[in-house]
Amino acid sequence: MKSFFTSLAYPFRGVGYFLGRPVLWKYFAAAFAINVVLFVLLTILFLKYRVVLVDWVTPDRFWKWARVAIEWIFTGIIAILGLFLFTIVGNLLASPFLDAMTERILADLGETLPPSRGPLRAFLRALRNQSLKLLFFGAVQLLLLLLWVIPVVGLLHPPLSALLTILSLGFEYVDYPLDARQLPVPRRLEWMVAHPGATLAYGLVLFPFFLIPFIGYAFLPLAVAGAALLVHDIDSPKKSG
Repeated sequence: MKSFFTSLAYPFRGVGYFLGRPVLWKYFAAAFAINVVLFVLLTILFLKYRVVLVDWVTPDRFWKWARVAIEWIFTGIIAILGLFLFTIVGNLLASPFLDAMTERILADLGETLPPSRGPLRAFLRALRNQSLKLLFFGAVQLLLLLLWVIPVVGLLHPPLSALLTILSLGFEYVDYPLDARQLPVPRRLEWMVAHPGATLAYGLVLFPFFLIPFIGYAFLPLAVAGAALLVHDIDSPKKSG
């Protein structure tokens, strides 16, 4: 198993690998363009209907100061939820391009992969896989909430929840090369359990980048490239033939 500290370098190795291969840049352009267009559309909708939504949750009988306070709080909540929704939808829409890029990288590294599924099947598979991953990590987060009912032990919830968030982020990207090998979701989760240090380290490096929207969008294909290198170096299957 790759050590935690060794895996910290792979996001940056992915950047170098990607920049040195212009043939991959078209995938970057497609994924980035999709995310930018989606972000602009959601921002326009948010700005257009923000006042209507605030008026709906704050009737006229509210004091003016209360309406202003609620408006700012509500705006912040909607913005955070919108960013979360955008991240999920953006990744789904970009998945056919990122899948194709991952397959290209793994093939260049010498792996023999199953036949490509095509854009539509790749999108539908990504939709199903994202749903299963959300259910899995969401269920674990809900279980962690039970710690709050235990005196003193409840203090462990914030660090454990943050750890799980970083682990799930790392898995989000190492999942691309695992999916390119067409492993079922349970097998991919087994891979994460077998290599927790590598998955956690990868997510830890990515986490600050994805807190900044446009930086995160630009880094998305680079993160996928680094994940392909990491997974290949850990357990690349023997090339057949």
